[in-house]
Amino acid sequence: MPSSPVHLKLAYMMSEEMGINNKSDFLLGSISPDCVNYGVEQASEEVRYAAHIRVRDYDKWKKQLRDFYADNKEKFAERPDFLKGYLFHCWADIAWDEVVQPKLFEFLGTLGYGYDDMTAQKWQELYRFNSVIVNEPNYEECSRLVKSAEPTGIANCSAELIRKYRDYVADDYRDKIIDEPPLYLGDKQVSDTIEQMRKMGYTEF
Repeated sequence: MPSSPVHLKLAYMMSEEMGINNKSDFLLGSISPDCVNYGVEQASEEVRYAAHIRVRDYDKWKKQLRDFYADNKEKFAERPDFLKGYLFHCWADIAWDEVVQPKLFEFLGTLGYGYDDMTAQKWQELYRFNSVIVNEPNYEECSRLVKSAEPTGIANCSAELIRKYRDYVADDYRDKIIDEPPLYLGDKQVSDTIEQMRKMGYTEF
């Protein structure tokens, strides 16, 4: 699954084709499910899965996302782009897992890493990729836009926790950045994720 800078990049790149009117709300939604990891190394699986409206079976997960949108569309009638951004995050996680992560693991295997090391090394590579994304021309605008959006509670994520995570991603995030060139991740993996989302209908609301 991507890091928050990758999520922001994906959401920013796809906002126009998805007909998003409030880009700030959409970008905030696109990082909000990961707010449950704020202040901890990683939240428990139960907490993370609730935030991502997730179950282990990917087909069931996809159904739950579609049902969640249908069930909450009226509730978020005044903030539709926040809801779309929140679900966009989850769909982007799925697309990344489908087309990027398996090949990333294959690459890490060629470097001699075994199964037990893969998850840690995956995040190290994402932290290297973060160092590229946060220095791209559009990232400053992403940070400004996401900071201007007002959080609201959704799923098991409180508005206050989303606010704290929003400020952390927009103003800090230094502990998730390694100032080294990525070994594998780049524009191709971003493009592959976008194409998967289009092809599989993950951007249709």
